[in-house]
Amino acid sequence: MEKENESRIAQSMVVKGVVECQGRLVLAGVLEGRVSGGILEIAETGRLSGDVHNREVECAGLLQGDIVTESFILRRTGCHVGTAETMKLTVDPGAVLDCVLQSGMAIPDKSAADTDRMGDVPGFELGQVLKAFQEDARPCCMDIPWSARLELFNQLLTLLQKGKPLIKVTGERGSGKSVLVGKLHHHAPAGFECLALAGRAESIAELLQAMASELGMIGTENLGQTELLAQVKAVIDNKRSMGQRVVLLVDEAEALDSAVMEGAVRFLTNAFEGAEEMLQIVMIGTKAMETNMTAAILEYFEDETNCQLRLSPLSIKDTADYLRFCLQLAAAGNGSASLAFLPYETVRTLHVLSRGNIADINRLADQALQKAHGARAQAIYPDYL
Repeated sequence: MEKENESRIAQSMVVKGVVECQGRLVLAGVLEGRVSGGILEIAETGRLSGDVHNREVECAGLLQGDIVTESFILRRTGCHVGTAETMKLTVDPGAVLDCVLQSGMAIPDKSAADTDRMGDVPGFELGQVLKAFQEDARPCCMDIPWSARLELFNQLLTLLQKGKPLIKVTGERGSGKSVLVGKLHHHAPAGFECLALAGRAESIAELLQAMASELGMIGTENLGQTELLAQVKAVIDNKRSMGQRVVLLVDEAEALDSAVMEGAVRFLTNAFEGAEEMLQIVMIGTKAMETNMTAAILEYFEDETNCQLRLSPLSIKDTADYLRFCLQLAAAGNGSASLAFLPYETVRTLHVLSRGNIADINRLADQALQKAHGARAQAIYPDYL
């Protein structure tokens, strides 16, 4: 890249916002936001988080975001996580490229694309993957390799293994909270037993009865709260003595009364000083559950900021990986089939329409797949969304 009208963000600088530079911009510091213009060079010390729309991009540092450029060069020390749409790509040995790639070339017409895809994937057609995005067939979004969801799930497991008594996971409706509960409930790691309860208990006694049922206890229906608590604790203590740790998963925690929430934490965990250690609680719900938290619980999370996790919308990279993973699974692991059936333009359109919401991704992808199959298409094109 030739030198021209060079501007520089020094190593000691942190810039947030929109940066436009028609000449050459050298980033040695930190930039959080959107950058566009001519030539962008990210030095080894450079860190960029945001979208890039530059004529040329050369990265020797860290770039997290979506790139649209004519030429993208990733140097040996560089790392890019996101989406890259480019006419020319150069990756040095040792660089880390964790992204969805798309050529900047024009998309061919459907008839030509269909012919090409049929040749690429002999013996496969959309009718063989019709259930790819349906609930009984699709994979768990927490299982997608190199995804933010898998990273969050591993963070949660680490907190549990460290013995953190109280953990909070928030996400909007359709973000996969129930999927997370189901994965922990049915596929708990070795040494853990997870009890899954909906946050609708109107009293401590009702919550304890639900726990007793999950623990397989019988004859507890007529017990008072004090005796019921003692028996539940005895069962959990026995499990702990045998090396089994019990985790209470409270789904829809925003529906839990504040007094019940604090009572459960106070009676069953060691989150508050002086309480007897019993089990670990993971509260899962929308941001609204924070309005039900008492001062003691809020204070706990102020001290334990790492115990607060958020199910953010999927990035376009994770959306693409998830969609193609679903198709690969339905096509018996045939990776070529997944790439042929799902053009990048469809992924991008679906991501925009769904805003990264996993429930909407599944709904839209399933609808588009059914329409494409009904039209006897060889791929799921954007106009089927």
